[in-house]
Amino acid sequence: MNWGYKITFVIITFIVAMLTMVYVAMQQTNEMVDKNYYAQELKYQNLIDAAHNLNAVSTDPLVLQNPDGGIAVQIPATLLSGFKNGKIEFLRNDDQDKDISLEFSPDTNGVFLIDQAKFSPGLYKARIGWDSQEKQYYEEQEINIKG
Repeated sequence: MNWGYKITFVIITFIVAMLTMVYVAMQQTNEMVDKNYYAQELKYQNLIDAAHNLNAVSTDPLVLQNPDGGIAVQIPATLLSGFKNGKIEFLRNDDQDKDISLEFSPDTNGVFLIDQAKFSPGLYKARIGWDSQEKQYYEEQEINIKG
């Protein structure tokens, strides 16, 4: 094989590699965690203040996976009076279609149970927020849902 064929082979190999990389890059999804990311970024200081409010009361995790298969949200007992506007979101970084958003209100023990059948196995970021006693409370927590 003379040098002309070798140069042609290298150029064709390079072009095929570049086209393959372009094809693979076009197949990737670039989803953001939130659809209205920039609007929420402007309100981020409110979330920081709400998280500080919760940390002043309790540092225990709020979302737990029960051995019986359910997901329990445990609100601290001191924050049950005046509870309102409870909202919880379970977000999956790898698939936006598996996100779950619920409004909730705990029972008299401060527990809200969610059926595990609503979840696909995997890692979720739980974002919990509510109002109580004229203050906002907020927590972000990662939870691995087992199948």
